[in-house]
Amino acid sequence: MTTAKPKADAAEATVEPASDEEPKAEVPRCGAPHFLPALAHITCQRDAPDPDLPPGSPEHEHRHQDGDAIYVW
Repeated sequence: MTTAKPKADAAEATVEPASDEEPKAEVPRCGAPHFLPALAHITCQRDAPDPDLPPGSPEHEHRHQDGDAIYVW
């Protein structure tokens, strides 16, 4: 004898959060490639540098995370 009961987790999984329905503004990403030729496919995932920075000031420390691997240059 089997009785099927709907699981609460399954019902919750089908309901999407309301925040996903609102359009999100895309923040431009830096996208600077890694300076090593072997890692040229790695690009910076941080936000684009502030265009109002004075000339000669450092942008930011570039960073890319791929799973547990973190690349910083």
